[in-house]
Amino acid sequence: MLLQLNNISKYFVVTEVFSKVKLEINEKDKIAIVGRNGAGKSTLLKVIAGITSYDSGERVVSKNVSIGYLSQEFIVKEDKTVYEEMLSCFDEIISLEKELERLSEELTAENLESDHGLLNRYDALQNMVLTHNDYHYKSKIKSVLYGLDFSENDLNKSISNFSGGQKTRISMAKLLLSEPDILILDEPTNHLDMENVAWLENYLNAYPGAVVVVSHDRYFLDKIVNIVYNVEFGRTKKYVGNYSKFLKQYEEDYEKHLREYISQQKDIKKLEDFVQKNIARSSTSGMAKSRQKILDRIERIDNPRKDEKRAHIEFSINEQSGRDVLRIFDLKVGYEKEQIGPSYNIDVYKGDRIAIVGRNGVGKSTLIKAIAKKSDFLDGEVTYGSKVSLGYYDQKQAEFESVKTILQELWDEYPNMKEADVRSVLGRFLFSGEDVLKLVRDLSGGEKARLQLAKLMLEKNNLLILDEPTNHLDIVSKQVLESALENYEGTLIFVSHDRYFINKIANKIIFIDENKYNLYLGNFDYYLEKREQEKIAQEIAGKEDKKELVREKNSYALGKEEKKLHRKLERERDAVVIDIETLEEEISKINKELVKEEVYTDVEKTQEYNTKLQEANLKLEELNERWLELEEELENMEGN
Repeated sequence: MLLQLNNISKYFVVTEVFSKVKLEINEKDKIAIVGRNGAGKSTLLKVIAGITSYDSGERVVSKNVSIGYLSQEFIVKEDKTVYEEMLSCFDEIISLEKELERLSEELTAENLESDHGLLNRYDALQNMVLTHNDYHYKSKIKSVLYGLDFSENDLNKSISNFSGGQKTRISMAKLLLSEPDILILDEPTNHLDMENVAWLENYLNAYPGAVVVVSHDRYFLDKIVNIVYNVEFGRTKKYVGNYSKFLKQYEEDYEKHLREYISQQKDIKKLEDFVQKNIARSSTSGMAKSRQKILDRIERIDNPRKDEKRAHIEFSINEQSGRDVLRIFDLKVGYEKEQIGPSYNIDVYKGDRIAIVGRNGVGKSTLIKAIAKKSDFLDGEVTYGSKVSLGYYDQKQAEFESVKTILQELWDEYPNMKEADVRSVLGRFLFSGEDVLKLVRDLSGGEKARLQLAKLMLEKNNLLILDEPTNHLDIVSKQVLESALENYEGTLIFVSHDRYFINKIANKIIFIDENKYNLYLGNFDYYLEKREQEKIAQEIAGKEDKKELVREKNSYALGKEEKKLHRKLERERDAVVIDIETLEEEISKINKELVKEEVYTDVEKTQEYNTKLQEANLKLEELNERWLELEEELENMEGN
């Protein structure tokens, strides 16, 4: 066990956030903390991390356990370059390398003669470097930074030059590279596109320590977690499995608890009726008292509660559109005459549910704004079909400011509605009673998003174009929106990073790259499968093309005798490459053996493996030199 919370309670002034929380984190646990917005998830993360106090209970952390916490605050120094900041995670190995370099400079014949232990100290230090967990720290730094969407050119830039979202990703990179025993992440997929999130999933699945995460990305949670703590009504309950398994188990637990409660209530009612009817009679008083004792000893089951407060969204339409909803012909989008992305030719038909995906910055939002007539396009045509009525939702609408009340904001859009009807609609989106008199500017992102969705629902359009509709929504609200869109009879075009949402809603996916786009006839899982097949096919084709080019070049450039020599050198080079790969595998195996307890605690075994390692490294150096010689000879022949 790395960390344990025992009966932790937390209050803000007199308001309870949560109480009697029990939670434990063991080695390699991958834990999700889930619950509604406002349930106290982020506060609980901070208590686990030790950066927020609690009012009662006990927090126990095992000796020498390191904890890393990522919030929206940055943990990097802005006066350093990105690469310099990442290097600060590897002070130990860097210090060892510097010491090794210093010792290597002392390996002169004179020093070796006068100091017989110098070579042994050098060998021991070299072994420490070669077997250190962070020996490949330079490639590890680049792997993490590239995975989080930074390029080679970004490495030597000052951190102060990056945006807030980029600084958060730099902070995440530093935290991942520092590899704490407990890694705590609050909404880690924010500021990441789909490819970066997929990389993060793979990284966290292989992470050697424990991970505790709060996220609204259900696809992400399903991929990485094996334990879920649900925060509800100020209490936590543990579930074993991923997020989907938790949802199923949660419903089953609730139904079981409800059945037990109803059954016990029936038994209690029978006992109470018997006591009431028989306690006064002398002939039955003894039996009644006996039943009363049974009643007094019963451990009462609480009436199970379920947080069923959720929006009730329903997108209906005034009239059906024709079969052909939208025709996009040679459409070019961008700003100030600069095109972003490829040119588009797309036909949209009634009932289509098209998700538009791609990396950040490829022009997804720019495309749908042009389609929705919310911005001009550079060239091409967008033609709407018969009886098409358009509704548009912009992710930035959830960030708008207004001094109106919620009631006024909606009523001003539909002045002919009665106040009771406006309040009824707002109630369906969780704005009830005095809540409707709150100012819009004071609302959270999720509340503003729900208000905009209420406006959209009242429009009753048969074509909805949505830009990141699940942003700012908690998981329950996302589920409600999904259900509403699944039952929607119109046509959908939407941009989203929410892979779970895309998988549930989309029947077509448009993937946009920098200079091209592809259409996939299926949901997100189908799209991933086809993309993987395409990638493998491209790799095979690329290898074959490369081989063919080399063969053509050789056949024209080399004479008969030269060809024989060239083929001989090629065969030798290929054999050397195989030997190098075999030797590298052997060195890797030796290094793995050296870090095993049964080896490094045994002096003879350690010396045996160190000897093997030195011999292998010398042989590898010789092979690498020969490979370079052969490559140079082949290049010279091909250049003549």
